[in-house]
Amino acid sequence: MKNLSIIIASLLTIGGITAASGVMDQNEEPVIFSSNEDGFQKVIQDDTQDIYNAVNNALAGREDPETVKKMIVTEYRGTQRDSKYSAEEIEINTKYQAFLTEAYAVVEVYAAGQAPDPQAMTEAKAKLF
Repeated sequence: MKNLSIIIASLLTIGGITAASGVMDQNEEPVIFSSNEDGFQKVIQDDTQDIYNAVNNALAGREDPETVKKMIVTEYRGTQRDSKYSAEEIEINTKYQAFLTEAYAVVEVYAAGQAPDPQAMTEAKAKLF
């Protein structure tokens, strides 16, 4: 539980640094979903697959772990926007946040020179599909 608190604190800290540097806000395009919730779920599933691939690329040495961590933080921040979600979209968004937290934990452990266990990340991903 302590590790989870550290990971969430890291996500929020890095997210604040990213926001302070103005990386996202200037050229950001709004995401428009189709009129049904399947559009929202499809966007989240696509984003989930992108993050999953990035994490696996970091583990294989094809991506810089710090870049992947920043990518995850950016995605996490995107889930915290003030938007009006339906009950189903809130549930999907919450599952996506759980996946992002697990993905960040995997990269964090790997970046520290240890062998990560991606099982929790894979299980969180499966809940989104």
